[in-house]
Amino acid sequence: MSLLIQILRWLDRRSPIMVCALGGLLIAMIGVLSYITGPQFSCSLLYLIPILLIARVAGFIQGFSAALLAALIWLAADLYAEYITPEMIFDNPLTPYWNAMMRLGTFLIAGSLVSAMRSINTHLEDRVSERTAALEAQVAENLELEKNILEISDREQVRIGQDLHDGLCQQLVSAAFSANLLQKKLTENGIPGTPDANRIADMIDDAITQARNLARGLYPVRLESEGLGMALQELAATMSRRYSVNCTAQCEAQMMPCRPTTGIHLYRIAQEAVTNAAKHAEAQKILISLSVKQGYVTLAVEDDGVGIPNASLNPEGLGLRIMEYRSRMIGGQFLIQNLPSHGTKVTCMLTEKSFHF
Repeated sequence: MSLLIQILRWLDRRSPIMVCALGGLLIAMIGVLSYITGPQFSCSLLYLIPILLIARVAGFIQGFSAALLAALIWLAADLYAEYITPEMIFDNPLTPYWNAMMRLGTFLIAGSLVSAMRSINTHLEDRVSERTAALEAQVAENLELEKNILEISDREQVRIGQDLHDGLCQQLVSAAFSANLLQKKLTENGIPGTPDANRIADMIDDAITQARNLARGLYPVRLESEGLGMALQELAATMSRRYSVNCTAQCEAQMMPCRPTTGIHLYRIAQEAVTNAAKHAEAQKILISLSVKQGYVTLAVEDDGVGIPNASLNPEGLGLRIMEYRSRMIGGQFLIQNLPSHGTKVTCMLTEKSFHF
């Protein structure tokens, strides 16, 4: 069966003229066989093979021509078979002509069925191709839309971070300066309320620190000015203060500059992985590493937390899906796995060509 399928596929790739020529040659060879064997032996199936092949590849018109040629050759073979005359074989002289008409009708019916099936298959294939093309276009459109949404989200985070850093933080610094000045005047004039002024100044200082840390998370300034390695080290320091965990970053000193888009995606992947480890996995130690080996750049985030159930099979949660999507955006391979002892490891690996300028 597999050999027959391979033969049919091979014939489908040939031109209709070649198939018709090959089918005509087969019909002629079968006619010679009919002439040699005489009308005692039926060659119906042998004639049907080239007729059906021609009808399948070239269409009904060519199949009809092949059927007519086969019927005529078979009739000639019956009439002029070696050592046999029509009177010796047929009681009625019209019998061979009647048989030829019946054979032609059989050939035409078989050929028309095969041609119709071929037409139906072609129509179905065209419909499938159209639907597939439409689906691929829809998928591409959805991917482009997701990409745009993610880019808009990143731009909005950067804008908010800049507004926090340049707007709110500066206002808080002014308020802290005014509170310190008020405290100094109260102390100089001996007016009660100095402790309250001190408390207000301390609260404003804490607010400044929180606002700056939040701005750094939204807008990693060092990523643009000093590179991904320094941005990851600043991220580790910020996360250590925010979640009271031991978060460190190890980045190779010879790391070449990365593309801006690649850098922001890797930074966001590390940021999301560290946040998940600190908030959900109850981790106490988190290690961010960025390394180059054998032509690949690998970003890894390891923690000693409780792990993620079935992380390698079907990760759930929007954050994990966004990390995986960011990895695909830069041509990386994303992997989440539970470590043998305890904890989780998030890895994003991509080629140096995709990483560097």
